[in-house]
Amino acid sequence: MPAQAHAELNAEVRRLGLLTPRPASDDQTRPAPKPARARSGLVAWRLKRVLSFMEEHYWEPVTLAEMARAAGLSRMHFAAQFRISTGAKPHEYLLRLRVERAQKLMMESDEPLAQVAFSVGFQTQAHFTTVFRRFAATTPHRWRSEQMARTPRGGAAVPRALGSAHQA
Repeated sequence: MPAQAHAELNAEVRRLGLLTPRPASDDQTRPAPKPARARSGLVAWRLKRVLSFMEEHYWEPVTLAEMARAAGLSRMHFAAQFRISTGAKPHEYLLRLRVERAQKLMMESDEPLAQVAFSVGFQTQAHFTTVFRRFAATTPHRWRSEQMARTPRGGAAVPRALGSAHQA
């Protein structure tokens, strides 16, 4: 895969707040760790394929087996490689994607929150609220109210990015 496509995939993963930088070590006197078996993530084409699959099916009940099948790997191998590649478990990534889509929908429509929840793949509004709070650090109702209060008449507010929310 060309370097540009790989860079775009990494940018998408960072945009969703799933790739966290590793802090540099201040202790230079510590001995180097013993060489471990190399752990590599998904190759770029597999990552692109599974991210596209998630984008196309985020509102459906997506299983780990279906995501693994899209990547052409076994469930456990896929889950481990996906986490190395993105810094998130596959299901966590999918939930974050659903919350991001819900935020967009809440900004673009006056749909009741229960309908928003169902539209993005949550089975209940309660589960939606729990997951939303975990990623956005507030409830969907409060988030929508805050965004609407910040929106000038006729304009669109820029919603607070999920990456700035606390991680659970």
